[in-house]
Amino acid sequence: MRRLVDVRITRWYFKLLYVVGAWLLGIPVLALLNALHLPPAAVDAVSGAVSLASVLLGARIFRGRGEPVAPPRPWWKMTARPRLSRALGVLFALTPASAAAVAIAAAFGVDAASEALGRYTEAGLWTSVLALTALAALYLNSAARLRRLPALPVEPKFRTPGALR
Repeated sequence: MRRLVDVRITRWYFKLLYVVGAWLLGIPVLALLNALHLPPAAVDAVSGAVSLASVLLGARIFRGRGEPVAPPRPWWKMTARPRLSRALGVLFALTPASAAAVAIAAAFGVDAASEALGRYTEAGLWTSVLALTALAALYLNSAARLRRLPALPVEPKFRTPGALR
């Protein structure tokens, strides 16, 4: 059976382009959802689903140096290196933890916390917290499993696309 997405991204600048493009994709999606006059909870849910899907798709199609390009990654492998998986896992864990802390403070009547939540609905906020927590778990699981595998070749120092020629 042929895979739906046979694309593989191996160069850092194309990965950066994907990340920026995925982030920019949210702008017209939000505009469309708001133009359809959907309730804020639905807008938050769809926006969160698009963001989550873009991260998961990126994890499937990105490849690190020394990583086989053709075969699909195992379901648990989010990056090619344990250090990157751990760093992203911690980042994805801190974001919902801080959002949950602000939401709890707002529930106790802290005005600054209520203002910080701004336009978020309660359902949208907790949906985002759950999605980011799931991403944190996936990346931290990836880091733990990757540590048990043989190390890939060392990444080279940063070079611009012009220096690669």
